[in-house]
Amino acid sequence: MKKLINGLLGLALLIALPASALSLKEAQSKGLVGEANSGYIAVVQDSTPEVEKLVAEVNNKRKQEYAAIAKRNNIDISQVAARAAEKLEARLSRGEYYQDNLGRWKQK
Repeated sequence: MKKLINGLLGLALLIALPASALSLKEAQSKGLVGEANSGYIAVVQDSTPEVEKLVAEVNNKRKQEYAAIAKRNNIDISQVAARAAEKLEARLSRGEYYQDNLGRWKQK
């Protein structure tokens, strides 16, 4: 479990890095993307090629990290993604979007 938590902390650093001209934090603060209940980000509104590129890059990095964490802990990647979703939602700033368990977009 400690490895899982350390891995998720490493993931937090990885996702904080800008993946393109539009950073993840900037896209979140503008309401363009939100934390989906799957542990990945998704477009909330105003999809553009730049937003789509950001989503693809961030989600690809997350998937790689989730897979590495799952392998180290001998658990399924879906378990890692679900736990990450909880942690990532908790870290959102006021006004940023997340998906509830029913898939509805909500603002924190």
